[in-house]
Amino acid sequence: MTKKKIMIATGVFILLLLGGYKYREHQETKKQEQQKIEQKFWSNQKIRIEKFIRYNFNDIESIAFTETFKTPMGVGIHGYVNGDEKKMYFSASIYNEQHTFEKSLSISSKLGKFSKEPYHVFSVTEIEEIEKTKDTNN
Repeated sequence: MTKKKIMIATGVFILLLLGGYKYREHQETKKQEQQKIEQKFWSNQKIRIEKFIRYNFNDIESIAFTETFKTPMGVGIHGYVNGDEKKMYFSASIYNEQHTFEKSLSISSKLGKFSKEPYHVFSVTEIEEIEKTKDTNN
């Protein structure tokens, strides 16, 4: 009877180890899939932010993104333009129902001087509509 109990205990132990291994493997796969989704999200937002900045500001040579962040209110991206991290910085926020960047951009005063139209800023959706209209007219 003791050998039988040892065999059963060993079998249960092996099954628990295999179950734990499979669970950990599943969690790792799930984590990698989530990271891919997040990378795609941030990549799309960076494209939208770059389009917004290039359309609404003059003399933009380069745009660099330094950090992504999450808050209880939403998410966002910090960055700077023209290689001047100290004086030409911005912070783009995303907190709408579509979870896409539209036009919520906090900027440094020096970057503000490059604004094309200080009293009207075109959102990314408006820019895309303007570009679509230009494409159909050509």
